[in-house]
Amino acid sequence: MNNLMTTDNREIFFNVQEKDLYSPDGDYARDKKMLVREDTNRYMSVVNSKYRTVLNKEVLFPLQQQMVNHFDPMVLEDIQIKDHISKDGSVCFAEYILPKMKQTVETRTGHKTEVGLRYILKNTFDGSSSVVFYGGVIDFFCTNGMIAGQYDVTRKRHTKNFSVDGFIHAFDDTIKRHHTIVEQYQQWADTRIWDSKQVLDLYRTLTKGTAAEPKRKNGLSDRLYAQYLDEIQERGKNIFSVVSALTHYSSHDDERFSLTKRGDDATLLKREEQVSTWLNSKVFADYLQAA
Repeated sequence: MNNLMTTDNREIFFNVQEKDLYSPDGDYARDKKMLVREDTNRYMSVVNSKYRTVLNKEVLFPLQQQMVNHFDPMVLEDIQIKDHISKDGSVCFAEYILPKMKQTVETRTGHKTEVGLRYILKNTFDGSSSVVFYGGVIDFFCTNGMIAGQYDVTRKRHTKNFSVDGFIHAFDDTIKRHHTIVEQYQQWADTRIWDSKQVLDLYRTLTKGTAAEPKRKNGLSDRLYAQYLDEIQERGKNIFSVVSALTHYSSHDDERFSLTKRGDDATLLKREEQVSTWLNSKVFADYLQAA
């Protein structure tokens, strides 16, 4: 059992020091400061002097307390906690998966998928991103993650007015919306696909090609379509399979969607952000309306 209130020994809870910055001639840089990871003494970045350093534990401790307050201990007894740290800590993701918060989605083929609840907190120490909280669902059939809906993404900039309160509210909203998200999955599972070419056209457009011609760079749209053809063998020809092909791309390092040599778990989470953008795009909304 992962006791959420006794997980403060995780690497992701490292401290960060802010240090003054000087030129080689000894001139003090008044508008800049350097961030150094305290436990390793490794340089992380140079940021604006007004940049608000937000420690991971500053957000995660209150969120974990909120989980303890909200969920029955039986729900939390098998919670899965996964931390992803890259660039010497400059980019961090903390992921919480609650398998017991699951509901079932069934397709016309009789295929059943258990869908659970999932949270991700993204934080950076190089000025590349706001602090971002994602609340969504995860498909346990093949561990496809999904950040479901714009309302489940909360961003707060690294400024002097930063407050964790917005993330607490986002957590509460996701709990309220969880059942609605699963209902959306079921609706997708019930919506049959009659024209498979429209699926290929959709993937081409989402990946910045056109319906008539894919983007040439790496054939991503064709590989997504090949994944869709695999998905329909189990889930059937429906929008759920269309979406599952996208979420497979965002959660798997396999022969079809292999990572580069420099890729890691953080790369997969970046793919999730991309898939979230696709699923909240006008292109996808228009496709749903026409389906």
